[in-house]
Amino acid sequence: MKNDQILTSCLQKFTMLFLLLLLPFSLNAKEKIVLGLTGTVLKDDLKNFMDWEKYLEHKITDLDVQIRFSKTYAEMNQLIKEHKVDVAYVCNSSYTKLDKEGTGKILAIPIFDGSDQYYSYIIAKKSTPVDSLADFKGKIFAFTDPESNSGATAPSYHMLSHGMDPKTFFKSYIYTYEHGESIKAVIDGFVDGASVDSIVYTRFAQKHPEKIEQLKVVQVLGPYTNSPIVARSALPKKRFEALQNAFIAMHQDTYGKSILEKLSLDRFDLPSGQDFSNVAKMLEVIEQRQ
Repeated sequence: MKNDQILTSCLQKFTMLFLLLLLPFSLNAKEKIVLGLTGTVLKDDLKNFMDWEKYLEHKITDLDVQIRFSKTYAEMNQLIKEHKVDVAYVCNSSYTKLDKEGTGKILAIPIFDGSDQYYSYIIAKKSTPVDSLADFKGKIFAFTDPESNSGATAPSYHMLSHGMDPKTFFKSYIYTYEHGESIKAVIDGFVDGASVDSIVYTRFAQKHPEKIEQLKVVQVLGPYTNSPIVARSALPKKRFEALQNAFIAMHQDTYGKSILEKLSLDRFDLPSGQDFSNVAKMLEVIEQRQ
């Protein structure tokens, strides 16, 4: 056998051996799934939400789950559109926009205290002489995020429907980009009032009962369908169904149930015709007035 033939034969054997050695690693390769979180969640609960990584990887063994946070709801929607986030816990107003554009679909609906609905709470300090949103004229107010339903859309729509322009009604207003921060801003006296998610308000009350004693809910807007877990529309069907089953079965799994209990959630349900039309209508009216 010639030298070049011997060399070729050796190279072929070496290549085959190298591929065989790589085979176990390729068989065990995990698919990366990015789970998105926004100001929809209470910062105090971030560790509990990050436990979703471990739970999902426990239920779907070929997944490598990574959490990605976004400062704003609009940024999260953009990440979903660009396929940089696969699944996300978003506000229902964010979902209505994803649905309208065909870039997102509901994966699961969280159930809180036996219900798939929540409210927008208008809050103030007990010492503040206000009894409704209309009483905040000339005061300082905190919205959560420009695209938050409970934290901006619902109160803005209510004000516009009653002859109050959110842009000129208050002495000034800010965006905190997280419901918990809005609550703290009222407690600390940085603002006179705020609009927040009722579920986050309840969670804050459970974790900080001594602080919530300083506050009062002066008006309730709603109800609205709970903020859903959504998936990007292009997520493969097999992967979508695996993730959906993992969320739906969470309350039946010991580890999953412990996470839900820490978040005060009952379970996740399959979407079953929940109505987001009231949120879509409010967004449409607000956009027309801008």
